[in-house]
Formats: sequence, C-alpha cells, structure tokens
Amino acid sequence: MNLATALLVIVVIVYAMVRRFLGEPLSARRLILLPLLLSAYGVYQVAQTDLVHRGADLTALFLGGVLAIAGGALRGRTVRVFVRDGHVWYRYTWATIAVWGGLIALRLGQAAAAVAIGADRPVLTASLVLSLGLSFLGEGAVVGPRAMATGAPFAPRRRERVVAGR
Repeated sequence: MNLATALLVIVVIVYAMVRRFLGEPLSARRLILLPLLLSAYGVYQVAQTDLVHRGADLTALFLGGVLAIAGGALRGRTVRVFVRDGHVWYRYTWATIAVWGGLIALRLGQAAAAVAIGADRPVLTASLVLSLGLSFLGEGAVVGPRAMATGAPFAPRRRERVVAGR
C-alpha cells in the first residue's frame, strides 16, 4: 500500500470531519470544486498504475465509485444545514460520524472482495483518493440543494469576507 496515499486520505477525512463537526460556512467552492479536484487527482493516480485493463480492476473501480457516491449521498442526508450570519452553514452530526465509520468499513470490505475476484492491490490503493472525491461529490449533491432551499447565499470566499469586514 502506498503510504503517502493512505496518509493523504486519512488527513483529508480527519480534517473534514473535525471542521465540519464544529460547523462552518458552506461555500460553493468547498461543495463542488474541492471534491472535483480530489476526484481528478484520484483518476490521475489510477491511470498511473498502468494496470487497469482487466475486468476485475474495472469492476472494482466501478463498484467502488458507485459505493462512494451513494455513501456520500447517504452521509449528506445526516448533515445539518442552517443559516447563520446571513449565510448557509453546515455541520456534521453524530449520525454523520457513524455513517463515515460505516463507509470506511464498507470500503475495506469492498477492497477485500475486489482482491478476492482478482483486482490488483495497486489499483485499489490508487483509487482511494478517487473514492474520497466521489464520496464528497455525493455528499454535495444532497447538501447543495438543501442549502439552496434555505434561500440564503453561500458563504463568500475567505478573501471576500476579510475585505467586507474592513
């Protein structure tokens, strides 16, 4: 297993969980751009393995992607969305943390099943970042419409908040 990839995934998950559990302003950038960048980097990592040519690898990647998106959407249903200081905020709940735990266990089980059907471990390792990005996209697909339904604007970018605060 690529230690750098595993550490990157762990750091991103812990960072997101802590910040979002405490509650933070919701920006469109955080909801869409960052998950897209993670997903794109994950696709790049998978492509670098030069091993994705067998049915088992493609099946594992496809099923892993579907599980990531669906799991993110499920997780998004547990996120609290509210208006504070005139902008949309969001906050993870204990249920969100429980869903994270379940999704991590599901990912481990999916990886074990993929290896059992003949998928290559390097492909599965490389797909960790892709799965994380897709999971955040699934979450955003549920949280975004709920945020827009509040009628409040998304939070401005940090630079815009500083300038407006002067």
